[in-house]
Amino acid sequence: MTSVRSMATIKAAAVGFAIAGLLAVATPAAASGFALREGSADWMGNAFAGGTAKAYDASTVWSNPAGMVRLNWNEIDAAANLILANSKFSGGNTIGGAPTGGTTGSNLIEPGVTGGLYGVWSFSPSMKFGLSVSSPFGQRVTNPTNFVGRYQSLVSSISDVQVAIAGAYKINEQWSIGGGPVIDILSARLTQAINLGPLAPLTGDAVGDLHGSDTAVGFNVGVLYQATPDLRFGADYHSRIQHNISGAQSATIPGLVPGLSAATAAFLTAQNSPAATKLTLPDSVTLGVYWQVTPALALLADAGWTHWGLLKTINVVPSGAGAQASSLVEGWNDTVALSVGANYQLTESLMLQGGIGYDQSPVKASNRSTRIPDSDRYLFGVGVQYEAIKNVTLQLAYAHIVFASASIANAAAPSAGAIAGSYSNAADTVAFGVKVKF
Repeated sequence: MTSVRSMATIKAAAVGFAIAGLLAVATPAAASGFALREGSADWMGNAFAGGTAKAYDASTVWSNPAGMVRLNWNEIDAAANLILANSKFSGGNTIGGAPTGGTTGSNLIEPGVTGGLYGVWSFSPSMKFGLSVSSPFGQRVTNPTNFVGRYQSLVSSISDVQVAIAGAYKINEQWSIGGGPVIDILSARLTQAINLGPLAPLTGDAVGDLHGSDTAVGFNVGVLYQATPDLRFGADYHSRIQHNISGAQSATIPGLVPGLSAATAAFLTAQNSPAATKLTLPDSVTLGVYWQVTPALALLADAGWTHWGLLKTINVVPSGAGAQASSLVEGWNDTVALSVGANYQLTESLMLQGGIGYDQSPVKASNRSTRIPDSDRYLFGVGVQYEAIKNVTLQLAYAHIVFASASIANAAAPSAGAIAGSYSNAADTVAFGVKVKF
């Protein structure tokens, strides 16, 4: 039988593995926290500058639905985005002052593919309707099973799909408004090793696994102001979305544990339970400008604010008898993002794009964890759009993301230990798109 001390260690570990970290997932992609900005290839070509004021293709359904009033045709835009991110940890973990054995691993981020689909129907010169399907949050962080920080995290995965329906109305030659409901479909999975204390050298680690999902509704609203024929300003608001996540948590118990400690096996078995938590996806405000300087050259810019400060503490409530409730203090901060870009119409059929941007991280060294190896980033984007045949435009864009140093000094639950070191992050994204007018 295990000692009282070792059972206390196992209980602390079990609490540590509970759903509390369910959505604290970050990836080195084009947006801070666990957000993804990869949607339209057009956005990436300008490093996401000017999206709220461009209003020249169907992707405006998501970036500013008021911009649909400038499309006096029907249009479908589709894009596929390949995300090649790299995140490497250097450092170590200690439990009770003793180093945790294991590896720091290599690249912790798996390649990912996201997409975007946008459509606009021109009902009349003053009234437009649109539909968008995109993935504004997500990605996957995977640590090796013998990671030195395995008692804090192994796999952190989140996927999100938003379906938005929008309408836009042209009030006069200068002002237009637009908006509509957003349906958000969210799912996540989290695993981590459970420290079995004195049993671990004989049995190996138990593994905690949890998953959850939910569908909730928010909204998007925007306004567009055409100051002159060549200059316009846009503003867009994406609402927060409250998710009541339901799922299950479970523990995979090494085969030798029941024979060595029936009490430990029983306690871990009790952690197999339905569980629920709440998470509010952040609201955001973006302001943009589009200036057609010459018939060939356009300059554009965006400034955005995201309410990541909503993510303070995540509380998890399991319903099974004997299952441990838990909470995780995140303490995230609100963020800003800035970008500027330019389009140049080289020929009637060929447009070149470029842009640079800055995106602030919601976490700092004081609250960075193995599930959130995030840091401030700088974006550099280029793109090309070519009208291959009449009303069919092909798009290709590339963005390189440079991250600031991401140090970590995180003391988790006693059984998980204290991890110290730094993450080296980088990412490259490639987008392919097509626009069809009809």
